[in-house]
Amino acid sequence: MKKIIIAALSLATLAVWLNVGYYKYYGVHDTETFFFIKKHPTLQIKFMNLAASDQDPSSFSLMDDEEKEWLMDYCKYRLGIITKIESQSDVEKCLDYPPLGQGVHFPLSRD
Repeated sequence: MKKIIIAALSLATLAVWLNVGYYKYYGVHDTETFFFIKKHPTLQIKFMNLAASDQDPSSFSLMDDEEKEWLMDYCKYRLGIITKIESQSDVEKCLDYPPLGQGVHFPLSRD
């Protein structure tokens, strides 16, 4: 019986790990953690939302390769948009959907 419970808990943990992700919103006075249901399963749980701050998001010309990777991962797993970041319109497609403040967010804590 103990093995069955451990196996069930392990499978439940794996299912949550594969299907839930989070990102942090950095405001002027506080930081919030937002959880979301991933559109595609992956082992990655922490994502970078370049629009999740009170500052203007980066323009394509200022983004380095690492930021483009972050944005592609965020678009794919949070929004379900699979794209390569090759132009400013690709950046805007990912950052404008859903409009900031809308969508399903699960704020857990304030740091």
